[in-house]
Amino acid sequence: MKKPLIIGGAVLGSLLAAALVIFIFFPGLPTYLKVKHKYDHIDEHVPEFEKTDVPSDYVSHTLKGVKFSIPSDWEGSSPIKGAEASSYQSGEQYKIHVFKTDYQELTGDENSLYDPWEYYKYTEADYRHFYKNIGVDLTQYGLAYTMVFYTRDYVTAKECLKLRGKDKDVFLDLAEDKEEAVDMEKMWKLKNNEYTAYAVQVLYSDYNGNTWDVNIFPNNNKNEVYTVTLKCPDETMAKQIISSIELE
Repeated sequence: MKKPLIIGGAVLGSLLAAALVIFIFFPGLPTYLKVKHKYDHIDEHVPEFEKTDVPSDYVSHTLKGVKFSIPSDWEGSSPIKGAEASSYQSGEQYKIHVFKTDYQELTGDENSLYDPWEYYKYTEADYRHFYKNIGVDLTQYGLAYTMVFYTRDYVTAKECLKLRGKDKDVFLDLAEDKEEAVDMEKMWKLKNNEYTAYAVQVLYSDYNGNTWDVNIFPNNNKNEVYTVTLKCPDETMAKQIISSIELE
């Protein structure tokens, strides 16, 4: 009986040694298995936006440094009578306008009572530490507003294999956020020598896919963002307009 016991002990020892090696080099393996089982979209990246041809009868306009082309029957409007157009629209269903935000200025506004991290589970430092560990190059400011893009594009199951401690907890938080976001919006990436942009089709609440946001991050100032908001129930037209967008 001793020989089988010795063999069994050797096998058990080998298994324990293998488990120890796995734990040392892949401490996040249990977390990896958990999210692979729980989240259907965990390994998805943001797909490239497929540009489409812009009709020749579309008219080019510029708002706040962003150029785009829209159907000729869209008219300019402004809340101030006689002022330069701040948006363009056709009836109640079609409208486009542009916002420009500098996250450095937004973060440095000492008079603001709004804390963008109030509803997050962890601190800004925790999220920055996590993204740094998985090799994501972050902007200096505005992370609370831009995390959704990093999460959708870079957070996948394999990223957690070597994570330890709080980084694993942050990963689980973001994995859940990513899964929920997939059901709330469709997202595409547009990238060229001038900027990286994310086009989002909003699906939640009463939007029903009729609202699109294109968030443009210039390469020369990634703390700055141009947001093109487009209300357009015609998906083909919306994608034609998005295909025409460029920085002036």
